[in-house]
Amino acid sequence: MRSFLVPVTHTRVLRALCLGMLALAAAVSCTSVKDTESYVPSQPGAVQPDTTGKFVAEDSACSQLTKAEAKARSGLSCDAAKRTCPDYIRPAGGEGCFEYDQGSIDACVKLYGTFESCDDFDAHPCLLTAKSSCTDGDGEGGSGGASSSNEGGMGGTVALPEAGAGG
Repeated sequence: MRSFLVPVTHTRVLRALCLGMLALAAAVSCTSVKDTESYVPSQPGAVQPDTTGKFVAEDSACSQLTKAEAKARSGLSCDAAKRTCPDYIRPAGGEGCFEYDQGSIDACVKLYGTFESCDDFDAHPCLLTAKSSCTDGDGEGGSGGASSSNEGGMGGTVALPEAGAGG
């Protein structure tokens, strides 16, 4: 009599194991559990501090921020920033007619003092709040900050429309 038993080979055993693992992975990925959170916060990154409503000229904002960043970088033995002020604090496409919120400047100065590594300057750029002081009559405040070409992180501001402007 012939045996009806098929010889078991390593190939067949491996195939059965692979199919079993695939079935297990498919079963685990199909779940009835739903994410019930209505808000999932993003990972820490750029910081935009609260405002105080007191605005200062661009020269003052640049001076305060540049000194604070240089001091923090020096304390951590980091390379000097490769970007220049006022370009990195201005809203993208902004000319030279912005004022900056002192509260956001103070908070950025404080933030720089909390950094523990040189990578923190790139990982947690601080965005100032600005408002347009242009007198061209269009009332446009500008847009958010722009990248600094991977040289020292991301900078920029968030611009507020002029008082009385629609938007």
